[in-house]
Amino acid sequence: MKKTIAVLLAGLAFSSAAAMAAPMVLTYYSDYPGNYAALTKYYSNFNAASVDFYNITKDGVITGNGADAPTNALSFLRSKKIAAYGCVSNVDGDWSADIAHAVSTTALNPSVANLVKFAQANGFAGINIDFEAVAQGDRNNFSNFIQALGRALHAKGLKLIVSVPAFSAKDFNHEANYGYDLRALGAAADYLQIMTYDEAIPTWAPGPVAGSDWMENDLDYAVSLVVPGKILNGIPAYGYDWKADNSGQQLYWSKTQALINQYGVKPRYDAGANSVNFAYIARDGSGQHTVWTENSRSVALKASLVNAYGLGGTSTYALGMEDAGFWAAVRQGLSRQ
Repeated sequence: MKKTIAVLLAGLAFSSAAAMAAPMVLTYYSDYPGNYAALTKYYSNFNAASVDFYNITKDGVITGNGADAPTNALSFLRSKKIAAYGCVSNVDGDWSADIAHAVSTTALNPSVANLVKFAQANGFAGINIDFEAVAQGDRNNFSNFIQALGRALHAKGLKLIVSVPAFSAKDFNHEANYGYDLRALGAAADYLQIMTYDEAIPTWAPGPVAGSDWMENDLDYAVSLVVPGKILNGIPAYGYDWKADNSGQQLYWSKTQALINQYGVKPRYDAGANSVNFAYIARDGSGQHTVWTENSRSVALKASLVNAYGLGGTSTYALGMEDAGFWAAVRQGLSRQ
């Protein structure tokens, strides 16, 4: 049954004792300016971090684990006893369907072995697989890879998080989504981190980045296939700023109020999507811009879906984009019963 924002606003309580006893609050430590300062300032707001600095090759070799590794962040996470996961992606300039295919087929065994060794060598609590652009034809191959990796990690007392795109029963068979068999992936992994952000991005028409209506439809589908306590919903600490030609750029949460003040605009709260939007005429000659983003009200509502659905927790993307107000909104939402 769909657990709507409207119901939450009405004050009805939905809870899962198992999930709410200790919800995971996972944040992403990626290569953004201010990421380490944010980590050391806001660390008390999360209990897990996915260190998003690593890739894997077609041969199953983990890259980025040498000079590129964020040793200062890893040391800090260990000192605060925050579970760190090595986030390993299929990026080779861009998301590579070819890498996902190779790792899931011809290089499956060395890939699994190398990922386990990598987690052990770095003292990670486990691995976060973030493979995007998995081809439709690799649906079973990718599931088999995750099953093999899950078994190997669990045998060593380690955990597995799998990041998956957000989609619903209406679009599960879209070419961008069909490679991800949520039922099979959820059975094999400890958590599915559902990327309930980037609903709309530049190159597409402006729209909510993480509309609550869209998010709920995606969660409805996910919990129909996977134990809710294994699911994390994603909350962005950013929005997008579109130009008239639909090009644009990411707008960090921490930079949004300054832009509002600069142009003296009044943001509009969209009650259907529980997102914020506003428009302005740029002084650099680039014409009218349209912004869709989040505010404290919308973030709190989306974080409250953890209790509404009995999810295992939530995830936020990414450290360095936010400020204290963002984390206060996450805490507020998670406290709602």
